[in-house]
Amino acid sequence: MVDAHAHIDRYTTSLAAALEQIDSHEIVTVAVSMDVPSWQRTLAIAESNRWIIPTFGIHPWEAWRYVGDLARLDRFLEATPFIGEAGLDFHWVENRDRYPAQRTVFEYQCEWARRRGVPMNLHTKGAEREILDALRDFGLRGSLVHWYSGPTELIDAFLSEGCWFTIGVEILCSPAIEAIATAIPPDRLLLETDNPGGYEWLAHEEGMPDIIFRVLEKTAVVKGMDAAELEDRLARSWSDFSRSWMRT
Repeated sequence: MVDAHAHIDRYTTSLAAALEQIDSHEIVTVAVSMDVPSWQRTLAIAESNRWIIPTFGIHPWEAWRYVGDLARLDRFLEATPFIGEAGLDFHWVENRDRYPAQRTVFEYQCEWARRRGVPMNLHTKGAEREILDALRDFGLRGSLVHWYSGPTELIDAFLSEGCWFTIGVEILCSPAIEAIATAIPPDRLLLETDNPGGYEWLAHEEGMPDIIFRVLEKTAVVKGMDAAELEDRLARSWSDFSRSWMRT
């Protein structure tokens, strides 16, 4: 199994239990970062767990802290296998004064992705059209759109840019996410948890790695597939997605 988007650094007292689940279930876990301290803690955790892939990015919520010194990010953007979590957020971020900083930091990361030929793990909430425009402007193909909840009519446009989509824990309770999962072809689909906070936001219970199997089972029902069949298809999608950045 692959969890294509998690925040392993956000676990505190339950970290040991989370790592044990990742080990016992052999869950390949893409551990995204929010900022520099998040990346550093994620790297430290990943050193002792072969299933964790640490990635660096500046989340749009943290962009304002880094916009004044973008060059300090260069050594991290050069070291990460691919870039994430990065993007724009014009929904949860209500302070519009921070939107220009978001754009500047996001575009800086896009330039690094273009230069290195690696994909991005994208946060798009409320800025789906702007993200799509950026992918086209920078010539970025093959990125991963995390927890998409935007207009369904834009899905085909993202697919035309070679994007993959993740479906996560919200499919357990949301008809809107079911509709999005239905619209995404199986060969462009991956699963995620956004642990530990994603499930906690929905159900007020900390998300643990094995919740990925509940996401698999529900997504299979929505797609009209057997869970084992979908798991096999997801493994091939992961192989396709990772082919470019595994070479870097």
